[in-house]
Amino acid sequence: MKLGKQITYGYAVMCFLMLVISGLSLYSIYRLDKVTSNIEGRFTTLSNILSKKERVPEPLRFEDKMIAEIKKITNEQVKYAYVNVFTVGLIALLFGGMLTLMVPRVITKPISRLVNATKWVASGDYSYRIKNPSESAEEISILIAAFNDMLENIERRGEENIKLLEETKALNQTLEARVDEATREIKEKQVQIIKSERLAAIGEIVAGIAHEIRNPLSGIAVALGLMKSEVQEPEHKQTIADVLKEIDRLNRIIRDLLQYAQLAHPRKLNLVETDPNEVVERVINLMNPKAQERGIEVEKKLNPTGPFRVDPDQIEQVVMNLIINGIDSMNGHGKLTVETQNTNGYISIKVSDTGHGLSEEAKEKIFRPFYSTKTNGTGLGLPISLGIVEMHEGKILVSSEKDKGSTFTIMIPVNSGSESGNLM
Repeated sequence: MKLGKQITYGYAVMCFLMLVISGLSLYSIYRLDKVTSNIEGRFTTLSNILSKKERVPEPLRFEDKMIAEIKKITNEQVKYAYVNVFTVGLIALLFGGMLTLMVPRVITKPISRLVNATKWVASGDYSYRIKNPSESAEEISILIAAFNDMLENIERRGEENIKLLEETKALNQTLEARVDEATREIKEKQVQIIKSERLAAIGEIVAGIAHEIRNPLSGIAVALGLMKSEVQEPEHKQTIADVLKEIDRLNRIIRDLLQYAQLAHPRKLNLVETDPNEVVERVINLMNPKAQERGIEVEKKLNPTGPFRVDPDQIEQVVMNLIINGIDSMNGHGKLTVETQNTNGYISIKVSDTGHGLSEEAKEKIFRPFYSTKTNGTGLGLPISLGIVEMHEGKILVSSEKDKGSTFTIMIPVNSGSESGNLM
């Protein structure tokens, strides 16, 4: 039960008891008054009887005076008793009323405010403050002030905790980003290590096989050349010419194999500050006759790019390989576009064709060694090109759509090779 109700009920009980006590007191006074009247009546009757029998007026006069005095005193006591009873009742009523009015203001209401404040705090609102009325008791005022101080401390610590939580969250995000970056770098290093080990193993095998094959092929080519000069029949001459052509093809394959094997042990790049547009111009000039022979239109879009540090011979080889692939992908007609740009710190050389395009499976495999979409391809041109570009800290991007053509984009950083020439 609330304190205010307890005080009200206590005051009601007190009033009830005061009324009962006052009623009993009044009843006692009434009985005393009745007894006094009865004594007075009896004394009067007795006095009358005695005065008729004995005729002694003097004593009767003295007794009359005494009775009158007793009656006067009794009446005064009765009056005082009434006054005291009513005075006590009135004081009790006034005191009880004052308690009823003052206690809720001094104690009950401040405590109710404390209860409401605890509900706000329980809901998570630490900004709530209790207003301390001036009429509150000193102890209640101290309690309210302590409660408000506690809320301020909680709110301040809450803000500090929120700030600390935000800082911790930001730190976690930074650490997570760094861990992700470190993990990515480790994975890239692992891929590079695996790739290097694979290249080294393949390189050793390929180099050994290529050297073993190249010498006999050279002897066979010389012998066939002599035979061709001595043979008179046209059919035999044509057969020898076809064989020599295949020997040349084998020699190109061996050359590609040896070049691919060298990626495992790359030589130092001959870095020179070069204009990308000049590189593209030289390659297009070399490839124009082949393009015209195939009925391919070549378009140049050479934008101002600024120089970049590369090995010009190596980059020319990559551009040439991409142009050859583009020409081969178009069956006797189409358009080849070569474009240069400087975007976001990268020099890009973009080679686009309108050929047959690549399937999704082919796009995933074209940079694997010995995978080729050509019937007579070695499958080493693109892996070699990718290796050269990666030596320059660059990358090759591929976008293609089946039967709509392909676009290969060489991207090399503008500051490539600023510290070291061997970037593999």
